[in-house]
Amino acid sequence: MKIFLKILFYLGLFSFMGYLLVQLFFQEEYNDFKNKVLHLSSDESTKLSYKTLNIAYAFGPESYEPTYFDSITRSRLVNVYESLVKTDRNLQIEPYLAVSWGRVSETEWEFKLRPNVTFHDGSVFNADDVIASFERARNYDKSQLDDVLKTIDSITKIDDLTVKIITTNPDPILVNRISTVLIFPSELNAFDKPVGTAAYKYLSSDYLDLNLTRFDEYWGEKPFYKDVSIKTIENRFDRLDQFKKGGIDILANVPPSLIKDITESAVVSISSLPSLEVNFLVFNMDGEIFKDKRLRQAVSIAFDKNAFTDFTLGYAQPSYQFVSNGIFGFNPEILPQKQDIDAAKKLIRDYDPFKRLGIVIDMAEGTEIIGEYIKDQLNTIGFSVEINIIPFEKLDEKIKKRESEIYYLGWKSELGDASNFYENAIYSKGKYNGGNYVNKKIDQLIEFSLSNFDTEKRSEQLREIMKIIVEEDIIGVPLFESDVIYGVKAGIVFKPRLDGYILASEIK
Repeated sequence: MKIFLKILFYLGLFSFMGYLLVQLFFQEEYNDFKNKVLHLSSDESTKLSYKTLNIAYAFGPESYEPTYFDSITRSRLVNVYESLVKTDRNLQIEPYLAVSWGRVSETEWEFKLRPNVTFHDGSVFNADDVIASFERARNYDKSQLDDVLKTIDSITKIDDLTVKIITTNPDPILVNRISTVLIFPSELNAFDKPVGTAAYKYLSSDYLDLNLTRFDEYWGEKPFYKDVSIKTIENRFDRLDQFKKGGIDILANVPPSLIKDITESAVVSISSLPSLEVNFLVFNMDGEIFKDKRLRQAVSIAFDKNAFTDFTLGYAQPSYQFVSNGIFGFNPEILPQKQDIDAAKKLIRDYDPFKRLGIVIDMAEGTEIIGEYIKDQLNTIGFSVEINIIPFEKLDEKIKKRESEIYYLGWKSELGDASNFYENAIYSKGKYNGGNYVNKKIDQLIEFSLSNFDTEKRSEQLREIMKIIVEEDIIGVPLFESDVIYGVKAGIVFKPRLDGYILASEIK
């Protein structure tokens, strides 16, 4: 009996000494073991990690300018800056640096700001910072937000924690618009080292890699990982190699062709979500050929849209309208249009039974495979097609100048509302109305929808616009919506967002 008690005593002593050693010298490894091997939830493992989260992208930003709105730049900056309001992973609006807001009148809004918020440089957040950030977003000559914020007439300070925004017209999606404005200190003049209020602060960067560290004075919940390294690895095979070797925790920009290689490993997995970006063709309604509706209709029924799903190995869905399902203004009454080669050929013969019509389709670099399929299908029904592959900047310029005969484009409804697409690409005066589309009724519906606070009536207006441009006027042909694909290391808790951003503070 005494021997048995001695054994129990020494076992207890060794267990205690082992636990003490783990806590003193191996706490980081122990926490990592709990999270990745035992798969304990955050409630079961409340200790914050001291490890680095490694995220890799295919493309790097040219600048850290907070008024840029391209996805490459924003994918970095959303981890450093915050806005007055934010969208959750399902695009629902939530408070952020503003705790509440409301309309004083149809054109006047008040926003109450969050107290006791500190910037990464130690300065205290207040209304002056909001005004400075909005002024740069609206007036900086290189800002990519000026069009998004064009309904704002003025923004003024009521007190340190209250700002007033006055719009030129009633704007039912003002709150969506301001979610795009990143807030920085009013005294900040250089933006190569971002200073925001988010859960992570800037540590270092060479524009290929951005290194962040946990901000201990953050007003909200502390993020799980201590440090974050956001890498740029342009070669896709190098990205895959580092990912498979464990040097990357979350791999963005995964091409479908590499999915098989990734899934062969037991220590990584694939996660995906629709991108909200619909890819489509747009006709020049003022051009010699496509001003005739029969030819627009022929193109609209020339494609088997499931082929685009095949191109992406299943990581895309056919599209039958210009915004994604789930975007406010999506019309569920629009039915899928089936391919009908014979009917398409007849429409072209009815237009001209003797002449093979030559057309040039402008497309951006990187879309060559899709271009070949489009060319083959339209050649089949009676066109003679030339695919004009040009840099995106050149395509953007041609669209704005309305010079393309027909062009291919992708549009992402980042505000969660179809009106952004309508006012820019469909409205007769829209900046991106490269198809020269003019319809007085559509213009009126767009104008009404942009000032209508009645959600139900506004939804009806947006859906009616979609039905007219897709089924009646056939201003273009929606083709497909691709998925955003991520590689995720085993043990990482990561849920993709509809906006496509990877927020390190949401990852455990």
